[in-house]
Amino acid sequence: MTVATVKPRFVIREYAPDDEAPVVDLLNIALGSGRAFERSTAFFRWKHQDNPFGRSLMLLADDDRIVGLRAFLRWEFRAGGRTVLGVRAVDTATHPQYQRMGIFSQLTSACLEQARATGVHLVFNTPNQYSMPGYLKLGWTQVGRALMFVRPLRPGRIARSMLGSPPDDRTPSGPWRSVNELLQHDAGVTDLLARDDALLADGVRTARSAVFLGWRYARVPSLRYGAHWIGEGAPRAAAIFRMNRRRGLNELMVCEMLIGDEQDGRRVLREVLGMTRADYAVAHCAWGSAHRRVFVQTGFLPVPGGPHLTVRPLADSLGFDPTSFSAWRLALGDLEIF
Repeated sequence: MTVATVKPRFVIREYAPDDEAPVVDLLNIALGSGRAFERSTAFFRWKHQDNPFGRSLMLLADDDRIVGLRAFLRWEFRAGGRTVLGVRAVDTATHPQYQRMGIFSQLTSACLEQARATGVHLVFNTPNQYSMPGYLKLGWTQVGRALMFVRPLRPGRIARSMLGSPPDDRTPSGPWRSVNELLQHDAGVTDLLARDDALLADGVRTARSAVFLGWRYARVPSLRYGAHWIGEGAPRAAAIFRMNRRRGLNELMVCEMLIGDEQDGRRVLREVLGMTRADYAVAHCAWGSAHRRVFVQTGFLPVPGGPHLTVRPLADSLGFDPTSFSAWRLALGDLEIF
């Protein structure tokens, strides 16, 4: 690998529409070991341009070509009755020939200032072990590690996989209904979201709406999410999920549980577990929530080791402590793929 011998005089500038192709190329060069769909133009547009919370804040390092990217994905939360404006520190990429030249730090610092100037209250993300030190150095606080809930469904297949003989069948595509079908019940989904949100009102949660669910789960490129609900016309409970292949096993990811009461929640979850042919299921929710009781009463077990959550407050007073994990009411769909 050739490394630049003269320190480049790159400039930091805002992203423009004409930068799309070279930026996607940079992501593939710098982060090409990730999942292929994450490096596609369609995924980039979905993530950074079509987001109902607004277009991402994106800054570039330009040295007669784009050599660095820093993106903050816009996100909104509810905390009590208040809307909290957030951004999610996501795509960061530096060309291999320009590494260790301070591009990450300079772009991140500039993006923080831009976010603060536009009224953003906090920055959050779920960094991996390699990027975590850089964020902590720049003032992020490590909030904690998400507690996952796991339900084994086919123990024989799990045992064979652990013994080194993973099953060879493919991930089931399923006969389940689509998220778009769920969203056709406009008023019913809006009402269900309001009732579910009321169960989470003691903490910080994503500001979900039918529009958000459509963007997040129905229009994301290259990934297929299913939906299951009970109640005709007006859903009383619903689950949004997708199947994943991990270590030769079929993993059911329960990304959203929308419940009006716990009994309906348990019923819809049991029906999802029975229809997907998964080897095990995984979910996330706050420990003190009604959702946790639904998962535990349906056979899920708490398991440590989920994604790390980090935050960087930008406002002086938020009305809650974002550095305390007990304040957060996130779902698995808030933590995956970004």
